[in-house]
Amino acid sequence: MAQMIKVFQIVIDRHMSDLINAEGWECHSVAKSKMAAMNGDPRLAIANECYTHVADIVADDINHAFEAGNIGPSDRVFPVEGTKMHSVSVGDVLEDSEGLWFVDRIGFKEVIWKKDAA
Repeated sequence: MAQMIKVFQIVIDRHMSDLINAEGWECHSVAKSKMAAMNGDPRLAIANECYTHVADIVADDINHAFEAGNIGPSDRVFPVEGTKMHSVSVGDVLEDSEGLWFVDRIGFKEVIWKKDAA
């Protein structure tokens, strides 16, 4: 049954990208958090509150959301106003009716964090 699945990503804006290019991935807590998450460990990004709700995807489950977030159909993806979503990939977090799921290199692992506003 279709549900609305939230997509959370670590946003690297133009300023942060320029800083990373100039000084490397150790330059800022957001950059370090992004690198750790891309290497399979979301704890630093969760602790530093680096995740941003960037989109909602209508999907049957997180596997289907992963597919829609990469190859479509695009009419299932609803970006959050004022944000830009990149394709769903390692380091992202999906929230479905069952909980929060970290997109890992192979599959998903459940994560827990306190979200006051998402």
